[in-house]
Amino acid sequence: MSQLSGNVKQYIGRTVDLLAFDDATASGDTQLTQKLVLHQKSGALITGIEKLVQRFVIEFLTEQGSLVYYPRRGTSFMTQIRSGFVRTSEDLTQTFAEAELVARTNLQGEENLATDPPDERFAGAELVTASIFGDEATLTVRVTSAAGETRVVIYPLRTAVI
Repeated sequence: MSQLSGNVKQYIGRTVDLLAFDDATASGDTQLTQKLVLHQKSGALITGIEKLVQRFVIEFLTEQGSLVYYPRRGTSFMTQIRSGFVRTSEDLTQTFAEAELVARTNLQGEENLATDPPDERFAGAELVTASIFGDEATLTVRVTSAAGETRVVIYPLRTAVI
């Protein structure tokens, strides 16, 4: 996602999304900005594996039931994190596994096999590492498209401490 511009040929036969997480790079540590509108950067579009990763991040971190007209969208992951019952790496791993299954069902349910390119269709997400230190949980997740492309995403999250 480090390249925000491209040529028109990259978008032929594809749908595009607005870039919601700005300043991401394909590798390395990056401080993301979660803003749809930035001064002199608004309107950036993404497609391909970057679009898929963004779809997964939004679906995974949205609390299930929080979207009024889409009560089944999202997962219970953030609800579990905020509850204070996730205290160990094993708890985090289990919570991720349950939420990934729900996210997979939701994402694959909205995809159109006839028109969506394989690099924009969700094949799965794998937890690479999970750790809890103090009140911060850190997950490293590998998202895989139906085309076999992958991207690794790191989630640093504040947790409830009981």
